[in-house]
Amino acid sequence: MNTIEGFATAALLLFACWSDIRRMEISNRLCAAFAAGGFLFQITVYGPGRFWWTIGGLAAGAIPLWLLYAARGLGAGDVKWFAAYGVWAGAAAALELAVFSLLFAGGIAALLLLLKLPPVRVWALRFAWPWGPHPVRAGKGAKFPFMLAVAPAYALLAFAGG
Repeated sequence: MNTIEGFATAALLLFACWSDIRRMEISNRLCAAFAAGGFLFQITVYGPGRFWWTIGGLAAGAIPLWLLYAARGLGAGDVKWFAAYGVWAGAAAALELAVFSLLFAGGIAALLLLLKLPPVRVWALRFAWPWGPHPVRAGKGAKFPFMLAVAPAYALLAFAGG
């Protein structure tokens, strides 16, 4: 990824994080605008031959996350976000970010399970949970914004040179 693509994907991430943390929703307009801008950028800068590269990035970002969406593991906005990211970053980067994001999400889920342990439970209930039922009381229904997992995965990959 060059500097412009890096700034564009970082902006996409910041806008999506802000929206997802506040409302558990990622705007269709945001994703569509960034995807369209990515297509325009790729074809303008790299030429018409870049069209299929962007389609591959879009598919690599959308398809794996769509499978998770179909299994009710995350929201449709996350799928669209990864599709837009793939347009800017390419298929390999989209898949890599998806894998690392899922690993971070697994870590967050493990922490939510730890909140149910008796010594931690009393302490955890003192804090409000802004995204639906409190994880201590929710059973299987605890939710958190997926961008809380995507942001550290993005940062890790960016600092690792990805």
